Amino acid sequence: MLTMLVVDDELYALKGITQGIDWSDLPIGTILEAESVAEAKAHIERQTVDLLISDIEMPEANGLELLRYIREASPQTLTVFLTGHARFEYAQEALHMGCFDYVLKPIDHDVLKGIVARAIEEVERRREQADFEKKLDDYRRQWVSQLPILVDRFWRELLEGRFGRSSDRLDREFAQLDIPLTAEKGRVLPILLSVEQWDVELDSRDESIMEYALRKAAAETIMGERAGTVVQDPGEFSLGLLYLGESDTPDRQALMGRCRQFVQACRDYFHCRVSCYIGSVVSVGEVPAAVERLLQLERANVTASQVVIDAAVGGEEAQGGQSIALPSFLEWGTLLDNGRQDELVRAIEATTDQFAREAAGRETLELFRYGLLHLLYQAAFRAGVSIYEALDPSDLGDSQAIRSPLALKTWSVRVVRKCAEAFQDKMRDSSAIVAKVQSFIQDNLQAELNRDDIARSVFRNPAYVSRLFRKETGLSLTDYITQCRIERAKRLLAETNDKISRIAEDLSYVHFSYFAKLFKKMTGLSPQEYRKKHQIMR
Repeated sequence: MLTMLVVDDELYALKGITQGIDWSDLPIGTILEAESVAEAKAHIERQTVDLLISDIEMPEANGLELLRYIREASPQTLTVFLTGHARFEYAQEALHMGCFDYVLKPIDHDVLKGIVARAIEEVERRREQADFEKKLDDYRRQWVSQLPILVDRFWRELLEGRFGRSSDRLDREFAQLDIPLTAEKGRVLPILLSVEQWDVELDSRDESIMEYALRKAAAETIMGERAGTVVQDPGEFSLGLLYLGESDTPDRQALMGRCRQFVQACRDYFHCRVSCYIGSVVSVGEVPAAVERLLQLERANVTASQVVIDAAVGGEEAQGGQSIALPSFLEWGTLLDNGRQDELVRAIEATTDQFAREAAGRETLELFRYGLLHLLYQAAFRAGVSIYEALDPSDLGDSQAIRSPLALKTWSVRVVRKCAEAFQDKMRDSSAIVAKVQSFIQDNLQAELNRDDIARSVFRNPAYVSRLFRKETGLSLTDYITQCRIERAKRLLAETNDKISRIAEDLSYVHFSYFAKLFKKMTGLSPQEYRKKHQIMR
C-alpha cells in the first residue's frame, strides 16, 4: 500500500482532497496532511512518501521549493501540483524539475482521482524497475564472486567428452555435486537458449554479465521448482538441463509456456531477442549428441526469431549395457574432432587386427560398425556437417563391411578419412564466413550495424554467426565493429582535414561526446590530440 501526502495552506481545500474524495478503491494505505512546506518536510523525514499533491503557491515557502527538497531527500516521490493561477513560468519550472502533473484549481474531484490513479501506476512501474535493477546488481555481484561454479564446470566437461564411459566416475560426480541423477538411470531434457540479438550496444564484459543474468533468469523462469541447471556451454551458448528421474514425464506444454515467458522477459527487461529449442529426454551419456541436434536445428533456423521450438522426435531409447568389450568411441570421437585422424586410423587398424586374431564373431563386428557410425554422426553434428555431405549412402549401408575383420578395417578407414576431409572443408568454410562478415562490416561502418543484418549478409543464423566469429577472432561482433570504426577514425584524423564531428557522424556515432570518450579510451588520446600529433608527424 502507498502513502500519499497532501499539502495546502487552505484548510478547506486540504480537507476537500483528503476527506472529500473516496480513495478506498485505490491502493493508498496512508493519507497525510500538511498546511505548510515545513510540515510537509517533517512528514517526509519521518517516513516514505510515494505521492505528493501540493498547492504550488503558499506563504513563506512555495511548492517549487518543496519539489527541490524532494528531488534530494525523496527522489522516488511523484508530485502533482495544484495552482489557482495559470503562470507559465511556474509550470515550466515544475515540469523541468520532474513533477508528474500540473493542474489548475478548481479541479473536479474525479479528474484529480484519475490523475492520482495514473501516478500510482507510474509509482508501481518504477518499483518494479527498481526491483529488477537491484536483482540485476545482485546477479552482477554473483557473477564476479562465484564463477566458475562446480556444477557448471562438470557439465562443460561432460559436453566436451572428458568423462569417457566410466559410470562410476559419473556417479561420484553426481553425489559430490548433489545432482539428483545416476549414470545408469538418470535422464536429462536439454533446452538450448539462443541469444539472437542484443538491442543495446554492449562490450564483451557487459555482454558476459548480461548473459550470466539471462542464465539466472532462465533458471528461475524455465526450471522453476524442478531440479535442473542452466550452464554456459564451451561453444558459448546457454543450455538448460532439466533433471528427470527414471519414471518422470515432463509436461512439455507447460514447459513451452515457461519458455515463452522467458522469451518475453528477455525482450522486456534484458533488451535482447532469444529463442528456445526444447530437446528430447535422453540418458546422461546421450546429452552431448542431443545438444548437437539442437544446435543443428538452430543453425537451420534463419527466418524465425524469438520463438519456442519443441524439437523432440520421441521414442529414442539408449541401448542397454554390452557384454562385449569394445573401444571407447567417445575417446575416438575426440581424436576426430581434434584433427588427429592418423592416430584414429591406427587405433582402428589395431582393433580390427585384434578381431582377426581372436576370430571375432559377426555380432562383434556389427557392434563395432554401429558404434563407429554413431561416432561419425555425432562428430558431424559437432562440425556442423550433414553426414550425407561427408559420406555416400553406399558408405552408410555397406552390408559387406562386416564380412570379415579385414573388410571392416577397409570400410572403417575409408569412412573416417572421408569424414575428416569433409570436416576440414567445413572449417575452411567457417573461416570464409568470418572473412565475409569482416568484409561486410568494413564496407558498412557508416551504417547502424546489428547482428541480424550481418547474419543476413552471409545467410546464416545470427546466434551461430556471433559464436563462430568470437571463436575464430576472439572478439565479439560489437567489439570488432568498434575496433574497425576507431581505426577508420584514426586514419581520417591523420590523413584528412575533415571536421572531427563529421568523421564521428560518418562512422555512425550520433553523439560526439560518446565518440570522443570511446576514442580516448581505445587510443589514450582525444581525437584533437591524435590529429595534432599525427598530422605534425606526416
